[in-house]
Formats: sequence, structure tokens, C-alpha cells
Amino acid sequence: MKKQDVIRTLGLAPHFEGGYFAETFRPDAATKIVTARGERLVMTAIYFMLDDASPPVAFHSKHSDGIQFHLKGDPVTYHLILPDGTYEKIVLGQDIENGQHLQLAVAGGTWKALELESGDYGLVSEVVSPGWELEDMIETNRQTLSALFPQHAGIIARLTHV
Repeated sequence: MKKQDVIRTLGLAPHFEGGYFAETFRPDAATKIVTARGERLVMTAIYFMLDDASPPVAFHSKHSDGIQFHLKGDPVTYHLILPDGTYEKIVLGQDIENGQHLQLAVAGGTWKALELESGDYGLVSEVVSPGWELEDMIETNRQTLSALFPQHAGIIARLTHV
């Protein structure tokens, strides 16, 4: 399928970070989990697509844990900085024989950036628990993240907003 066919078929809309998304699961009457930030749904899920016109998604974090799944298209590269300062580069894609991953678990509090390094589009899905709410997103900037992790200044400079 071409990217426009995927966008149309899945009902994807432009996402504020770039790319396209659609929320695919948000329970209506599920039992909620009490967190330090208030009550949250047990889980939520989305489709997320980066295409060849999308900018990289800048480093950000969230309080909840998430699992990303590669669904279709070209590989999507995830850049992670764990709370202890460890940096990991994980490529989500279908070529598991050459080191790509079909899924990736990202713990809450991990800084995450992603990009489509080549190709037309990469479609992933993310399941978040407790469920994602906009107020749970933790944005940052280059200066703040570089002060926390000066050993990763290069990748931070490339994948943050000024």
C-alpha cells in the first residue's frame, strides 16, 4: 500500500509532533487506575505513522509505560535515553534477521525520539498503560536535556527543539 492509502484506510490525521496518528483504543467504562497525576484509564492505543515528509519526533517522555509495535512500511528508528543516562538506538522493522525489532517496550521516564531514516513511511502502534493523557507528556528542550545528559549532546542537539 502507498502511504496515502494507509492514511485513508486507517483514518489517520496529522499529529502535533509530525506524522499521522489515530487513537484505536480508549475504553469507555473501564476501571481507572489511581496515579500521582490523577485517575487514568487502564490502557490506550494508537497508530502512528512517520512519512518521508515528517520531521523527526523530538525527545520527549511520559509517565506511563508503552509498547511500540512495527506494523507496516519502512523501519522506524527510536533513540532512547534511559533515566540512568544510558543511550539506546533501536530500529523497529520487519527485518528481524538483521537486527530489527518487531516491538519495543519503553518505560515511563525514558526520553524518546524517533525518525524515519529512509523510505516512504513507517507505521507503528503504541499501547500505553496507564492510559495516555496529554497532560502526562513531558516535553523538554535542548538546554535542559543536555544539562541532564551531556554525554549525549550530539544526538540531543539533533533531536530536540531549541
